[in-house]
Amino acid sequence: MNILVTNDDGINSEGLKTLADTLKEIGDVYVVAPDRQRSAVGLSVTLEHPLRIRNVGEKTYSVDGMPADCVTLAVHNILDSSPDLLVSGINDGQNLGYDIYHSGTVGAAILGTMFGIPSMAVSIANKQFDDTYEDVFWYGSAAQIALKIARNVLKYKLPIGTYLNVNVPNVPLPEIEGIEISRHGSVTYDIEIQHRLDPRGRKYYWVGGEFRRESEHSETDLDILRQRKVSVTPLRLDLTDYSVIDELSHWIND
Repeated sequence: MNILVTNDDGINSEGLKTLADTLKEIGDVYVVAPDRQRSAVGLSVTLEHPLRIRNVGEKTYSVDGMPADCVTLAVHNILDSSPDLLVSGINDGQNLGYDIYHSGTVGAAILGTMFGIPSMAVSIANKQFDDTYEDVFWYGSAAQIALKIARNVLKYKLPIGTYLNVNVPNVPLPEIEGIEISRHGSVTYDIEIQHRLDPRGRKYYWVGGEFRRESEHSETDLDILRQRKVSVTPLRLDLTDYSVIDELSHWIND
């Protein structure tokens, strides 16, 4: 059983190392990850310069590109055959609601699914979401959850075109209240743009924001994580809104 592990936090991420070591219990783990922090790049790929692969350990490679580049090179160059499972993470910080559209962690899982590989993204909540343990990430807890879900993905399979977005509360394993299947919520961030001047008097900007906690439904990924439960959201590559196809067909050519 070959398992591909990647992330968007970079090859030196503690979450990546913990995840890879834990998944060795169920297969041969290959790690192919960006050589530096690549958060919030989504499905970006590198087209304007060549990519370089460095072997930095046994079955461990860094790539000077994006998470999607790592998946592409792993599948088509590094591994001898397509992996049986792709796990992206453990991301430093939750990927809830609209996060999935720009998350490099989720982006890697999306591309794996496009390649026909059962794929899942795993993230752990940060102190902006829950500050109970604001000085430590319980990666071991998240890795054990990932191991449990990975076993079942390999056993029961996923429908073609479906991948999993997993969010784990940042608490010790005994404090996790369970695992729930959730739906994708619509929460996002309150955007904050800071305007500053560099030493030469030129303007520059920092874009950030605080996580918005409200939700519109009781079974979203956000609400499940709030209960100190693991949120497992099945997502599909097909983004078509089937509910409006008939309506659109009546007025689009009117």
